Amino acid sequence: MTLQFTDLIQTDYERVLVAHEELSGFNSIVAIHNTRRGPALGGCRYYEYVSHDDQLEDVLKLSKAMTYKNSLAGLNYGGGKATINSKIPKNQLYELFGQVLNHLDGTYITAGDIGMIDFDLVQLKKYSPHVCSTKGKDSGQSTAYGIYQAMKGYFEFKNNSPSLNEKKILIKGYGKVGSRLANFCREEGALIEVIDFEQNKPLVEKDGYKFLKNYKDTSFNEINIFSPCATGGDLNTEFINFHKSKKINCVLGAANNQLANSDIEKQLFELGIDYCPDYCVNAGGVIILALRSSIKEDMEYHDPQADAQLTGIKDQLKKILQLSKDKNQLSTISSNELAEEGFRQ
Repeated sequence: MTLQFTDLIQTDYERVLVAHEELSGFNSIVAIHNTRRGPALGGCRYYEYVSHDDQLEDVLKLSKAMTYKNSLAGLNYGGGKATINSKIPKNQLYELFGQVLNHLDGTYITAGDIGMIDFDLVQLKKYSPHVCSTKGKDSGQSTAYGIYQAMKGYFEFKNNSPSLNEKKILIKGYGKVGSRLANFCREEGALIEVIDFEQNKPLVEKDGYKFLKNYKDTSFNEINIFSPCATGGDLNTEFINFHKSKKINCVLGAANNQLANSDIEKQLFELGIDYCPDYCVNAGGVIILALRSSIKEDMEYHDPQADAQLTGIKDQLKKILQLSKDKNQLSTISSNELAEEGFRQ
């Protein structure tokens, strides 16, 4: 099978590569946003996109976010992302995507994302060396630990104490990140309720948490932190309306692209809801992948070097919140300013 490569010109992106194979229908787009700090590092998303334009929009947005995330996390990596249209069966994509990675010659290093698990990365490694280590536990544990540290940083900033004891936390999404985050928080005395799909109700309740179908079912009158840990776009008009009935102090979660549109953050700001930028607080996963690629293949979140960098998420968030307070500006503006210092020097 012969791949056809096409480079697209996109302002502010170093490279956008489209790879297509006619017979199989394989279609991949890799976006490399910025490599000032080092080779681009970011996951590969295996997803059935409605159109080429949707796929391109997604990969551009995600790769740019990786540049900012890796910079804020202090990693020696730039930002990139890959997408594969899932109309092709997985057993046909490994060799083809391996060719894509080799064509990019180490300027982009791939990792897991939606639809791409460790098993897939192991298969990819047979065809390309430009794949993150799959040794150690999945990165969801480190992502959850980073979110937990960010929560401690938030309360330290607001209350001069990092304690989560008796704090009311509403988590949406009980997957590999949300479930572990709930456990970290409960161990410190936080009160947890979980929103998820009905099929996950037995698991949520088995672990000892109150299960909710939607926001309105919560028993909390005031929510200290709403933590979106599922898919993006949860911060929307429905969420704004929910806040009017149940006071929410802060949004801090693992999901990518949480804001449904740019106006939502302005509304959160006007309502007095602290928004903690997703690409800052959910950096735990990429931090552990970077450390496994550069220091130790089976690094875990509790190893001293990893713990030091994951704890740093807390300090970076406090800088963002302080800058936003000092300048009376949106937190994403503050986080962007700090991130850009790291890759536009």
